[in-house]
Amino acid sequence: MARKDRRTTAPGKLQVLLETGDHRAARAEALARLADPAATEAERAEASAVLASLAPDRGVLAAGLIAVAVAVALTVWTLLAG
Repeated sequence: MARKDRRTTAPGKLQVLLETGDHRAARAEALARLADPAATEAERAEASAVLASLAPDRGVLAAGLIAVAVAVALTVWTLLAG
């Protein structure tokens, strides 16, 4: 039996990972649960909810891209004017 097959999932493990701020591990655990054919429907639903909560908001992404574009434009303008 492979090590990954012996792994047991604790019921609140995803929430504990999110509360401690380990988003990378929470994402990895959620993806592992979704890929696990033996996972229950409740575990899959929890994993889907965790992945949805970790997805960035599109508005925030757009604002960040605009800010980067403005910063690059200001830097180029300063270097060329100066």
